[in-house]
Amino acid sequence: YHEVRILKKFKSQDTEATLYGTAVHKAFEDYIRDDTPLPAQFKMFELFVAPLKKVKGDVLCEQKMAIRADFTPCDFFDKAVWFRGVPDFLAINKTKARVADYKTGKSARFADPDQLELMAAMVMAHYPEVQTVSGILLFVVAAKVVKSEYTRADLPNIWSKWAGRASMIESAVEHGAWGAKPSPLCRFCPVSNEACEHR
Repeated sequence: YHEVRILKKFKSQDTEATLYGTAVHKAFEDYIRDDTPLPAQFKMFELFVAPLKKVKGDVLCEQKMAIRADFTPCDFFDKAVWFRGVPDFLAINKTKARVADYKTGKSARFADPDQLELMAAMVMAHYPEVQTVSGILLFVVAAKVVKSEYTRADLPNIWSKWAGRASMIESAVEHGAWGAKPSPLCRFCPVSNEACEHR
């Protein structure tokens, strides 16, 4: 994170997997938003995205949202932005909302519903009428679905958790102390072997 996002010494390069993921996302967006048929190579995923076309309410694809540090909504590029998010799929139906994120990894083993938690909180910040958000991670290649649900009553705990995490990042920026932490994602990192003790 530090080498790529803070120091900008290394740039993430597209890989076959990331290009595939981008193509799948675009195909799903066109399918849901414009009723464009899925390309032949993605037809096998239709069973995952077809139900999203039936979701009632105002449907938005790749909706850019942002909040300030006081958890109030703001423009995506606002000078005071604290967090940005872009759910792949968002449907607002009065007091209920649904968010979905498409995943093209071969395994759902490391599924992280924290992403859904953040998106749910962001949706409730931007749409005050929404009381409940249902979230799903659609692992289309792995044929797995991870679901979670959040209510407005969950917001204090969600924001407390993420404010704590943000505080750790802010402290690292302030002190220039970035403890390297190995993870299964290291093998996809653009940082060279010489620059990272974990490679």
